[in-house]
Amino acid sequence: MARELYSGRWDRMSFDEQREYRNRKLSYFVRTELYPYCTYYRKVFDDNKVKPEDIRTVEDLRKLPFTYKSDIAPDTDNPDRFREFVLQPDKELMEKYMPRFQLARLKMDRVFKGEEYVKRSVSRKFLPVHMQFTTGRTGLPTPIMYAAYDVERMAEGGRRIMELAGFGTVISHEEARVVNAMPFAPHLGFWMVEKGLDKTGVLSLHTGGGRILGTQRIIFSVEGMKATSIVGMPGYVYRVLKTAAEQESDFSSIKVVLVAGDRISGGMKKKMGELLESMGARDFHVLGAYGFTEARKSYSECVPDGDTGYHVFPDMDYIEIVDPATGEPVDDGEDGELVYTCLEGQGTSVVRFRTGDVVKGGIVYEPCPSCGRTVPRLGSEISRPGGMQGFSLTKLKGTLVDQGTFFTVLKSNPNVTDWQIEISKAGDDPYDMDVVDVYIAPSEGADPDTLRDEIEAALHLCTEVKPNAIKFLSQGELVERLRGEGGVKEIRVVDRRPDI
Repeated sequence: MARELYSGRWDRMSFDEQREYRNRKLSYFVRTELYPYCTYYRKVFDDNKVKPEDIRTVEDLRKLPFTYKSDIAPDTDNPDRFREFVLQPDKELMEKYMPRFQLARLKMDRVFKGEEYVKRSVSRKFLPVHMQFTTGRTGLPTPIMYAAYDVERMAEGGRRIMELAGFGTVISHEEARVVNAMPFAPHLGFWMVEKGLDKTGVLSLHTGGGRILGTQRIIFSVEGMKATSIVGMPGYVYRVLKTAAEQESDFSSIKVVLVAGDRISGGMKKKMGELLESMGARDFHVLGAYGFTEARKSYSECVPDGDTGYHVFPDMDYIEIVDPATGEPVDDGEDGELVYTCLEGQGTSVVRFRTGDVVKGGIVYEPCPSCGRTVPRLGSEISRPGGMQGFSLTKLKGTLVDQGTFFTVLKSNPNVTDWQIEISKAGDDPYDMDVVDVYIAPSEGADPDTLRDEIEAALHLCTEVKPNAIKFLSQGELVERLRGEGGVKEIRVVDRRPDI
């Protein structure tokens, strides 16, 4: 059991079976792979005088301190810090920690098949073959590494999301035609959808999003394919639906809209539903999914109801909900911060990782009243207050951005004497896409066109977000903006997006 990648009964195990499965898998992983091969956690265990054998149940994880994004994120002093979280076995470590039966098998393979065969077999399990990025310290994104088995788990997680979304029930595999409008990027959203759809075995068009195929061609694709499903970021899918409705497009074939990468509210679901109905769609479902790069997977809501929470994979992950202020566990169903532990992994592996995400309603362990699956469920209202150790985070156009990056990028340009960032919603529509405007007071003699190109390129490089507009003001005009509405403290980043 301990060596299987995931369980075929992931959504049908009783909660007692899940607990036993989870404890055995965690204990095995910590003893045989995490402690032996992960530089960071071996030091954490040793510094806290915890032996790997001490972790027998998920409750034993409380003997270990939390892991924070700042622990993983590289900086100029240690640009390779992220590597400390990647499992990296060598011959000496394997001989010291590998279970005896596995060691005996390797020795037999070495005798009968040769040293090169043994090296390749170990490499196939642990060598990173896929990389994604999450926000890091200023200008230095954090790489998250996947070994081959991790990619397989991501694909299985994506397949499960499609199953939860109704592929095989609401929509048969034969009739399914999916337009994937996730932006093409080294991010979890695109790759989990791409791998998941492939593993589900349905016809899919991976558009790369608005910047690759373009909104108009995506609309034409939905109509031309008679697509049954659209997958994408909430703000962008809303923009596609809104534009299509204005053009009186025919979206009557749509049965499922699945959005991920940013928070979706009940109000946005309702607006999307109204737009779909105006284009002839009936009996459809609008579902949200939630994930984060460090987990290397996402979780989704289910059909038919779509409002019973995000369905967690109990054979792959363990989720704690803690009081954000004290770090102490809260009762099932209570609000708290999500803390993540992987039960197995060969690339980047994290234990007790504090996400900074606060889950309203926490986590519940009871059969889903909508689909009947016996999996833990997270409340659908998940927010990030913004403060994480060493970071000031916000979501912009679906990308997690450290606001400190704005300070560093703009202050480092000698032709910028002062600046402000304003974030709003397109057309003042609370459900539309984010708009990022940059206000600059340029230094005397600076060429506006050159400076605009420099700022746009630097911000895109460091945050992966392109500003919608860069506007030049006099120093006096910018000072007035910085003061805000009668305030004394300068406001460098103004976020005018409404809470929905």
